Amino acid sequence: MRHDPRRTSLDPYPLRRTITPLFGDTDALGHINNVSIARYFEQARVMVMESVSSVLGGRHPFERAVLAKIEINFLAEVFYPHEIVVATGVQHIGTSSLVIASALFQKDRCVALADSVDVSTAAEGGSRPVPDDSRVALEKFRLAYTE
Repeated sequence: MRHDPRRTSLDPYPLRRTITPLFGDTDALGHINNVSIARYFEQARVMVMESVSSVLGGRHPFERAVLAKIEINFLAEVFYPHEIVVATGVQHIGTSSLVIASALFQKDRCVALADSVDVSTAAEGGSRPVPDDSRVALEKFRLAYTE
C-alpha cells in the first residue's frame, strides 16, 4: 500500500479513540504483536459503523456487511504499555462498498495505517448498493481531505 503522507497526521480523521494495550497484546520482545494491531483496526471499523448507525437512528448502514479486504502497513514498532490512539474515517464510498482508512498513533507518531473494504450484501447473497440514507450518513465521517 502506498500511503498518502497526510494520513500520518491525526488531522484528517474524524473519529478517534484512545486505547490502552494489554500485556497479553505483546510478543516476547515487548512489542504489540501484529494480531493485536489487526484487532485495533477492527475497532476502527466498528467505530465508523457505530457512528453511522447513530446518525441513522440506531439502524445499521447496510442490511449486511462483509469485510472483503484489509491491508495493514506497519510504519514503526508499537510498545506496551503506552496508549494508542485509533483514528479512522471514510475514504471512499462506492456503489456497493466502503473504504475505511484508519491509523494508529503512539506518542504522537503514526505507527500503522490500514485500508479496509466493507461490501454491502443482501441476506440472500450478492452485493447490494449502499442505501442513499446510509451514503449521506457515511459522508459525515469522510476523511478531511479530498481523494
